[in-house]
Amino acid sequence: MPKSMIGVKEVAAALHVSVREVIRLADDKILPGRRVRGEWEFRAGEIWNWIEANLQSLPERRERDRHPTPPSTLLITPTIKLAAIKVDLHAKTKSSVLRELAGLASTADQSLDESSLIAALTAREAAGSTALQDGVAIPHPASPQYSEGPVVAAARTSEGVIFGERGGGLTDLFFLICCPRQVDHLLYLGRLCRLLIDRQLQITLRDASNEDAFADAIIAAESRLCRSV
Repeated sequence: MPKSMIGVKEVAAALHVSVREVIRLADDKILPGRRVRGEWEFRAGEIWNWIEANLQSLPERRERDRHPTPPSTLLITPTIKLAAIKVDLHAKTKSSVLRELAGLASTADQSLDESSLIAALTAREAAGSTALQDGVAIPHPASPQYSEGPVVAAARTSEGVIFGERGGGLTDLFFLICCPRQVDHLLYLGRLCRLLIDRQLQITLRDASNEDAFADAIIAAESRLCRSV
């Protein structure tokens, strides 16, 4: 991966925490970074790896943040395409879920190489499950994939799937992120994690009668998040 450098503000946006919290985490050597002329700098790849290793604990870290800053920019909403959403996926295994998600993503952005994406998703899952709590997972490739821009695909399975959730539960809500740029990946991964810890959104997504209602629920949730104080 390219060793692109990012600053405190970009890391804060990716983690959905305040700048002060990023500095505290870096000062305490929790976040990997280095001081350059008195300012913290971070390698995007190292922050990517840190987020992936700490997906489960990010919600708790945000709750402890004493100076939260609400996001102001919609990220997920502009990328949503109905062709990349399926609410009645009949996949019953992790591998079949990954294949279906890759197919949805490549339908939404035909510049994606579907077979390459499946291989990258499989490699990422082999390194550790992307399943979060509450039946939600955010599969993403282990390395940036070429596409015209950020792609988000989503699916809801008709039955829960064994996907590697830490507590042993089943997973039925899946969101795939695919970004050509490492920094974009950090932002989109952080935003989806932030949205999907909302229990009410989870309920609404499970109750959605079709792809339009599913998309509307995500759009409304992100809109509320960006208006929050």
